[in-house]
Amino acid sequence: MSEGSSTGGLQAGYALNIELDGSSFAVRENLADILERELLGPIGGPEEVLPFSPRSQYLVGHIAPVKLAGAASSGEEDPSDRGELVEVSADANGATGPGVPAYAADESEAEGSDDDAEDRAPKQGLMIPASMGLRFQVPTDLDAVTVTASWGTYETVETDQVTKAGRPIRHYQRVPVEESRSIRLADLRVGHTTTVPLRDSVCLRLDRYDDARFGRVVVEVALCNDRETPRPIPLSMWMFQTHLRVDAGGAEVFLPVRDVLDQEWTEHDEEVRRLELQYRDRLEFAIGRTCSVDWVARTGSRRATEVSTTWLPVAETPQTQARSVSGALLAMDVLSQVTAAELRVGLEPLVSGYQDWLEGQTEIAEGLPAHLHETADVVLWEARQAHQRLVDGLEHVANDEEALRCFRFMNRVMRDQRVASQVAAARASDASVTVEQAREEVLAKGQDAASWRPFQLAFILMQLGALTDPTAPVRSADHQARVELLFFPTGGGKTEAYLGLAAYTFAIRRRQGIVESADGPLDGRDGVAVLMRYTLRLLTAQQFQRATALVCAAELARREDETTWGAEPFRIGLWVGTDVSPKRFEEADEELTKANEYGSFRLTVLQVQRCPWCGTPISAAHVKSDATLRRIFVFCGDDLARCPFAKGGAVGEGLPVLTVDEEIYRLTPAFVIATVDKFARLAREGEAASLFGYVSRRCGRHGYVHPDYAKCDIKTTHPATDRQPSASVQPVGRLRPPDLVIQDELHLITGALGTCVGLFEVAVETLMSWESAHGAPVRPLIVASTATVRNAQEQVRGLYGRQVEIFPPQVLDVADTYFSQEVPIDRGHPGRRYVGVSAQGVRLASSEIRVTEVLLSAGQLLFDQAGSAADPYMTLVGYFNATRELAGMARYVADDVQTRVKSPRKDSGFPSRPGATFGFLNVGELTARIASAEIGRTLDRLGLEFDPGYDSTEALSERRSLLDSGKKAPARAEADSPFDVVLATSMLQVGVDVQRLGLMLVVGQPKNTAEYIQASSRVGRDASDRPGLVVALGNWARPRDLAHFEQFRHYHETFYAQVEALSVTPYSPTSLDRGIDGLIISAARVVQAVKPEGLSPEREAGRIKSERPAVEVLVERLKARLAAAAQDEAAVVRANNLLVNRIDRWSERAKRAAEMAKTLVYERTGEGDQYLPLIISPENAKATVGGSAEAPFVIANSMREVQPEINLLVSPVPERLFARKPEDAPDWVLPVGED
Repeated sequence: MSEGSSTGGLQAGYALNIELDGSSFAVRENLADILERELLGPIGGPEEVLPFSPRSQYLVGHIAPVKLAGAASSGEEDPSDRGELVEVSADANGATGPGVPAYAADESEAEGSDDDAEDRAPKQGLMIPASMGLRFQVPTDLDAVTVTASWGTYETVETDQVTKAGRPIRHYQRVPVEESRSIRLADLRVGHTTTVPLRDSVCLRLDRYDDARFGRVVVEVALCNDRETPRPIPLSMWMFQTHLRVDAGGAEVFLPVRDVLDQEWTEHDEEVRRLELQYRDRLEFAIGRTCSVDWVARTGSRRATEVSTTWLPVAETPQTQARSVSGALLAMDVLSQVTAAELRVGLEPLVSGYQDWLEGQTEIAEGLPAHLHETADVVLWEARQAHQRLVDGLEHVANDEEALRCFRFMNRVMRDQRVASQVAAARASDASVTVEQAREEVLAKGQDAASWRPFQLAFILMQLGALTDPTAPVRSADHQARVELLFFPTGGGKTEAYLGLAAYTFAIRRRQGIVESADGPLDGRDGVAVLMRYTLRLLTAQQFQRATALVCAAELARREDETTWGAEPFRIGLWVGTDVSPKRFEEADEELTKANEYGSFRLTVLQVQRCPWCGTPISAAHVKSDATLRRIFVFCGDDLARCPFAKGGAVGEGLPVLTVDEEIYRLTPAFVIATVDKFARLAREGEAASLFGYVSRRCGRHGYVHPDYAKCDIKTTHPATDRQPSASVQPVGRLRPPDLVIQDELHLITGALGTCVGLFEVAVETLMSWESAHGAPVRPLIVASTATVRNAQEQVRGLYGRQVEIFPPQVLDVADTYFSQEVPIDRGHPGRRYVGVSAQGVRLASSEIRVTEVLLSAGQLLFDQAGSAADPYMTLVGYFNATRELAGMARYVADDVQTRVKSPRKDSGFPSRPGATFGFLNVGELTARIASAEIGRTLDRLGLEFDPGYDSTEALSERRSLLDSGKKAPARAEADSPFDVVLATSMLQVGVDVQRLGLMLVVGQPKNTAEYIQASSRVGRDASDRPGLVVALGNWARPRDLAHFEQFRHYHETFYAQVEALSVTPYSPTSLDRGIDGLIISAARVVQAVKPEGLSPEREAGRIKSERPAVEVLVERLKARLAAAAQDEAAVVRANNLLVNRIDRWSERAKRAAEMAKTLVYERTGEGDQYLPLIISPENAKATVGGSAEAPFVIANSMREVQPEINLLVSPVPERLFARKPEDAPDWVLPVGED
């Protein structure tokens, strides 16, 4: 702590304890130090004097008197005591136990919809704790430990100053207290609480528990404030900055809570046994009670020398970096021209290095205790299997000429996109940089500008054989097919790995051309090659930008050599919800017209804010529509056409992006990025059959056309126009289905959504599967990735009906997989630092305001002194569990926080922070309630940095001086202003990759650990230059939050192991009942799209009579896929019965339509009474239940529609109110004239 002046050090110019050296590391150290001084204290040293009550300043570290005694005093409250953070409730509200009554920690009446009843914060009966302590373990033969308790009390002191009202001004003098006691274990008795007095009714209480099984004693020690006091509670009765330290003269006597090396525990879960082995050196030596804990242990020791309490626990997670392999050929530029011999030599160090490392791991395993040998043997065997696949992959590429050609194409394309992405990023952060300057700066890095990380290239090599040979067992064989799961920490480079696989897939399909199948030829020269799926639209939008750069590179490479790579352009399509992108050309064209007329109109067809190739901004003016082709063209914003994708550039149609659903169906882009729930539309969108290669007709002007596509219904030819030749529709054969499915962020496919996805996956994979001419099964290669996973085997089995192969294999130590290594934390390699805050007795809203105030004010203070090095901590990212909680914080930021940081308390030492936009805090939001276009702009602006020449206090003063003297001062547009605060919910947890972000406030412990890891990993992604700081503010009254806080350090040191198991139940009775209708209709409409007289068109649902045999064959395929995943005979039987029943009901519906002289359609009945629908949405089904026209198939519009909706339609005009009033219901009598 800083030694302040006699007034506590609260003077102009906040004294920093860590010297600034121009680095962001030093800024972060000071920010964490300021946070401790402001929230815990003492700010001004051990004997500080405060001009305000410490209860209005210090958020944590206090304990209350044990009891309120006597009647409340009628004395008037002293004005200086107002604004206290800790508020004592006037009503006990049923509170019992030690402490004083507190108000509800969270005043919100609404609980989180998925809060467990036992985890909800109680609204009454809360007590401000009167004690704090910890639990630890020691050997039974230990004689004694020393417990040192320290705290501070504050006494009022009169000054010679008075207020305007004539009252004397009081200050507050801190009195430091420290007491040590030697505690002999023999004096502690099991079942009896021992009290050790300290002073002034403050004592220690200790409990002993003997653990005979492991030969140790468990001790609980608490510091208790046993003082009783009347109301209002005198300040001197509170204890501040409370602290306990326990040691034994420096001896290593404190045992870990659990040590798998010494203790053999019965554990039946194989995954838990692995985790215990891999985390065996992450030991926990104490557990907090009300507060958190820390300990001191020598490196490598399995005992601690000291344990202590802490109110602001700190944990730092080390960087995980890809291992560098000396001598390995990793440069994409070189690999794009490599020969087979050069490839073998260049990658030999990677292959042999892994083998040597595994031999070293084997030696380590031999030295483990016997009870860990079995687990160690299994993980080592799996790692050796991965090594063999790596050897086989290298040999495949080196021996197969076409594979090597496609491998070189992949490297060329990946190099180009990597360079282009860096150029675009540089220009996004600094608009004054030209394309040439940015490109020169990137290329100056040499091979570092575009090189693989070893794990990326190893993963790719392992998959290439299965992409070259679609019948490969690891991809297609029954009982052997796997999902390839890339498991790597966030920010590690997973995206680059599967983008490389996508590029190879483009190439190998084009080279293989038309392949023979049991059902005839399949054309791989066109069609969707790669299907990438996400769960969140923010993820989709972010990855669309990155993947578009890849497709741009692939298209430029193709245009250079059409003979090799085909005549069909490489394109990318974004297939997501209607709210995110338009379905029809007319919608997009109308949006474009309004955007050009009104400027800021929402333009969903434009999903990229900047050119992925050069970083030039793109606006509505660069989007063009062509009614003849029914196309929307997006051009780069470079008006000088220097970019090949600009208007007039080398690529005539501009950026190869498709965002209108109908264009995606007609032009079948090679790369499709979709949200998982979009596939629920297959039952309603017959045109979507083209995504799986089921096409039969192609228009020379519009592409592949489905009978439902009314805009291309010509009988002969399209006549020529001024710019387009005549065109006709020709019959064509099937396209090759997608070969590669990428499921990013696998951990999000869980719960209700995962259950729906898992069932629908039966149809999706069946539609992408085929048989070779020799009868061998062919299924897509499925690659998934995540940074947080548990129970992956069961999740993958439920979703995909396959085994799972995790890469890199986790072997003996989580810190080292060969391909990834944890870097020891030091000055040059800082980790992401987590600071825990749990403000006992303080309302959560008050805690949010106070912490936010400190972080924003401290950020401005450090920015004034450190300049750009403090920029990462000038934007505070707030993360919330629910939108309602975020909305509350948005109000606080606009009101309380804004006021406090703009006009900080006198003598606080903090400068004024007016905000980045016109004297107000610039607040952004990333939630589901924000339009997609606005989300894109917010993400783009997150990269904007604060300018010391504009945003510092000195710069602000200079502008004010200019204005005061009547001169013009520099001004910045709001669109160019960085964010002071960004508030986000779960949308933030994946896909946001903004390097400059360094500061986050997490309010409330997220529902699961995976979400917490993913969200907090959004900051500090540039760890070495801009290390992250995450402040975790828990709700002290919520059991889950408090439990994590009390074990804060160990939880964060092991939190990848703490990830909860995922659950999907797609074959439960409820899931089957709800989803089987969509399953059969979707599959039938897609498969039948190649038949001229099939079931695919909207108005041909009645053809079930003639097509029933074909549908029954399809159902058999669905049943086989379902059985592989369900692994439950009862579920398979139930699904079989339901499928048969649905075919019968479909046939009955067709028969009824014929009897009524109507046409059976799927859903669109249109005007009149000539059509009978087959399917209906759940909300409409509720309204027609029991009716004669009730459609038999109930199919949701989205996989997220798993719970019934309640829509309230309320009109202020009584005559317009609608209700179905039961006949026996009493009349409503509305009160008149009452409040």
